[in-house]
Amino acid sequence: MNLKTAQALGLAVPPSLLVCDEMIEHGRHRLANLRRALFGAVWLVTLAFSTPSRSEMPIDENVRASMLAQADGRIAHVETSNNDIFITKIGSNLMMSFRLRGAEFTQSYVNLIDADDLQMAYTQVMTAAVAYAETPKQILMIGLGGGAIPTYLARFMPDATIATVEIDPGVIEAAKRYFGILETSRVRYLAADGRVFLNRSSARHDVILVDAYHGDSVPFHLLTKEFYTLVKQRLTPNGAAAFNVRLGTKLYAATLMTLKEVFPTIEIYPVNDYQVIVIASNSFRPDDETLSRNATALQERYRFRYALPQLVAKRLDPMLAVPRSGVVLTDDFAPVEFLDSSPEQRK
Repeated sequence: MNLKTAQALGLAVPPSLLVCDEMIEHGRHRLANLRRALFGAVWLVTLAFSTPSRSEMPIDENVRASMLAQADGRIAHVETSNNDIFITKIGSNLMMSFRLRGAEFTQSYVNLIDADDLQMAYTQVMTAAVAYAETPKQILMIGLGGGAIPTYLARFMPDATIATVEIDPGVIEAAKRYFGILETSRVRYLAADGRVFLNRSSARHDVILVDAYHGDSVPFHLLTKEFYTLVKQRLTPNGAAAFNVRLGTKLYAATLMTLKEVFPTIEIYPVNDYQVIVIASNSFRPDDETLSRNATALQERYRFRYALPQLVAKRLDPMLAVPRSGVVLTDDFAPVEFLDSSPEQRK
């Protein structure tokens, strides 16, 4: 029983004790408010400084905090000339999906309270490409989604310049509005077709990441020998490119055979039963010791959440991983829809 309750029941309570009780109660309220404020401050500090050397934040933590406060479920539906975009919240996670032919395809999945948590496994594996470049300073990404990969790399690599090219301006706007991606002096988001951008720019990049999907498939003009040749030309001599490639159809073998026509080295990194990351390099295949040594040096420098030495250890033996047959796709011959269908669909 507190003192005010005792007084209300008619019990004699000295005034001095009532004053003391009020001071204690006021202190409890102040402590509760302080705890709430401290939790919010710790969350923001954790987001901004959970890894070293983050002078420019590539994420607006206020946007993510406002999304976190939203109720679970569908938050937004954005229609553009290219895509039917849906933003959905599930707990502390925010998802961007595209609807195509009556089905929804997940494009990005972000943890609102942990900016460095790459929730989709392929996004973790894709970052292994930086280990192939001795000094990865210039990074280009084709395809944005919610911006999980470029913001991750930007947070861990404060001395790298990262440009992301996205064909749909509406996707860029949605990623800024709902996922809180920010442009800085070294992080840019450009509205353009990836292939057109490479054609018009002569800049070279240490790492190029290609993750451009429309629904569940890659646009055919980003699968041909001519496109891969263009990617190779825009890499530095020791640069590398990573491609998100689906398994399960004849298009997988055609994609690898086409990459082999262009690059001296292609590496296969398994992700799951339906997806791999292919890393193509301008130089010949590094031996295990050299690749591991470079991955370790970069890991010690940047302290990535997903350690590079463990990621590069996932690469498969090329004799086992690369198909020995398959058609080579060109701008004049790219039967992507046929190759990307199941045997039942081809009947």
